[in-house]
Amino acid sequence: MITRIIIISLICTALHVCAWEGMLLHRPAEWIGGILDKARLSKLRKPLFECLICMGGIYTIVLDPILFGWSWWVLADMLCVIGLNTLVTAAICHMGE
Repeated sequence: MITRIIIISLICTALHVCAWEGMLLHRPAEWIGGILDKARLSKLRKPLFECLICMGGIYTIVLDPILFGWSWWVLADMLCVIGLNTLVTAAICHMGE
């Protein structure tokens, strides 16, 4: 179970960091953000690529069944991924100081 949590958390972190300014997915993230803004769905920006903690829930629900098959553990995995992403976010913020 811990391996599943780490894998999904690292995928979330990679996508989040790649959407930062100057990174590989920054322009596509801006383009998707613009589409969401026009459709008045700007609240979806955070769980898709802007907030690492918010991304944990969405990406776990999508990736866990795809990578590991469906089970009820997806709910526990989701909470653990959100918790791990919170620690990763704190570490990233601390490195910036």
